[in-house]
Amino acid sequence: MKKNKQKYTPVRFSHLMSYAGVGAIVRGAEDKLMVVTDIRYWTDKNGQVAADVIPYVTRVSMALNIDKELRMPPNAKETEHGTLEGSYLPAVLFPKYAKCQKCGLLYNNPWQDKEKSIKEKVFCQKCEGVLDQVTWCAVSNKGHLSDVPWHYVCHQNSESDCRVDFEASYLKFDTDSNGKRIIKCTKCGSQNYYENAKIQVINTIQPWIKEKAPKLDKDDVVEILEVNNPGVYLPEHVNALVIPPESRISKTSIIDRLYNDSKLLREIDSIKIPLRRKGKIKEAATKLRCTVEEIQSAIDEIKAGYPYFEDNITVGNLMEDEYKAFLTPLEDVRDDEDFVTIHKSEEFHNLYSDKNSLELNSIIKIIDKTIIATRLREIQVFKGFKRGYEGVLERKNEKIDIKRSMVPPDIVGESNWLPAVELFGEGVFFTLDEEFISKWEKCKAVIERTKEITKRWKKSDVNLPTDPDISPRFLLLHTLSHLLIRELESTAGYPAASLKERIYCSEEKKMAGILIYTTVADIVGSLGGIIESAEPKNFLALLDGAFKHAQWCSLDPVCTEHEGQGPGWLNRAACHACCLIPEPSCDYGNVFLDRVFIKGNKNLGIPNILEFTKEIDGA
Repeated sequence: MKKNKQKYTPVRFSHLMSYAGVGAIVRGAEDKLMVVTDIRYWTDKNGQVAADVIPYVTRVSMALNIDKELRMPPNAKETEHGTLEGSYLPAVLFPKYAKCQKCGLLYNNPWQDKEKSIKEKVFCQKCEGVLDQVTWCAVSNKGHLSDVPWHYVCHQNSESDCRVDFEASYLKFDTDSNGKRIIKCTKCGSQNYYENAKIQVINTIQPWIKEKAPKLDKDDVVEILEVNNPGVYLPEHVNALVIPPESRISKTSIIDRLYNDSKLLREIDSIKIPLRRKGKIKEAATKLRCTVEEIQSAIDEIKAGYPYFEDNITVGNLMEDEYKAFLTPLEDVRDDEDFVTIHKSEEFHNLYSDKNSLELNSIIKIIDKTIIATRLREIQVFKGFKRGYEGVLERKNEKIDIKRSMVPPDIVGESNWLPAVELFGEGVFFTLDEEFISKWEKCKAVIERTKEITKRWKKSDVNLPTDPDISPRFLLLHTLSHLLIRELESTAGYPAASLKERIYCSEEKKMAGILIYTTVADIVGSLGGIIESAEPKNFLALLDGAFKHAQWCSLDPVCTEHEGQGPGWLNRAACHACCLIPEPSCDYGNVFLDRVFIKGNKNLGIPNILEFTKEIDGA
């Protein structure tokens, strides 16, 4: 690409793990749509991988069933003079077609041969109308993405022998008498509908890869979709917290600094001549501001297997391991650890008083453990993406079960690493009393209401990054989590979009916990707002507000009595006025929510959660 056509667009690291990841269509510089290239192009000026390895994530990788290195995306900054320091992520203009705002005439890549900047307007040669980028693309369930083959679509049902001409502009966008979108040929008069149409051809694997897509078979479905259609890009990402023993490794020691400077370590190891090796070790000592003896000692420890925990680490269920880590008090905590907790359970339960309202004392009974996480380190991993149609399709009297294929970050599946980001922050973790929740979840009416949601979930085509095990316990925890996030937003001033949840739920493992937290890319973490709100008195007030807001919604009685809301009718008493939170904050797509599990419903036989605490006392 010519230098005057290169433009830089900033993007958050966390967005590269989701809607702005490899293969995503994003709106960039000069308001143009572009698609992010795969990790084979994430290189520096010398053609070397520009992504740095993330250290001390062995348990995370094992728990997530990942056998590859995790690397941070390249980082670059644009200087005052418009030059770039560091390595950038390439993206290419897509779609490459443009249409005239006035006459609808279609142009194939009108920016291709222009010497002027891409920000300058391009005009129609026929009516001098401004050309806008087309917002339609072709996607397949195998993950392929291509410009729409407009000539093919227009003439698909035509007997005309009109031939394709990529240099000429003879196709135009229009609507029929019913207002439906059509593509029309001005040469032969052929026309066809294109909106959400299924076609039998796709030209390329991905827009930045020149080779043609393989021939389609009966399991391939190609659709014409608008670029903002959810089916165009379905990212697959996973995340986990770094917990002991990895979180306890010192980050300031000489051995750690040398261990993480893999380039310097390789250079020392590659030198076989003693005198030259001694010189390199002396150079390393100067760089790390330590003695030669300290460098040699660090090298010996690394060769002996530092950081030593890999052979001893045992990985069970990801969430179960994290749950146990929160419940286990830490001793002799250092400032540079990545998982730091303060247990406040006793102080929280000491708030129980005859002077409190019955509701406050009931809340104190329900809560078992209260733990403040003053420092967390979260690893988010991008595993790939999917596109296109999934479901049962009938072709030639045959029903075919169409599945989406996962496309890895390097497209071909040969890379030894995956893109990931490390985020730092804080949060509050609490658990519900096991005796209480185990009795509550056995209520017949609660079980029956849960079964309705479970049936809908099985029939639903809703695509979620996390596949939850739907149970009364989960629906209660998830609803309470959302109510608490909304309460933090309204009382503590935290924007809900900056907060996240992790639900720890298992009847078998006796898990009933919620983590509300916030993380940022800065290693110093966030500003401490959640920590202050998680102090026992403040946290009790937050919980009181959340339980009170569960009792009433501004759209009641409609919201409470609704048979189903949201995608797939997977919510019951939950709407934007009471329970829903910004999409990035919820791992479950803002579904599986029901305030009735908290407020109760006497007509259905579902108890009010706070009144049910009498069961703990044997009443």
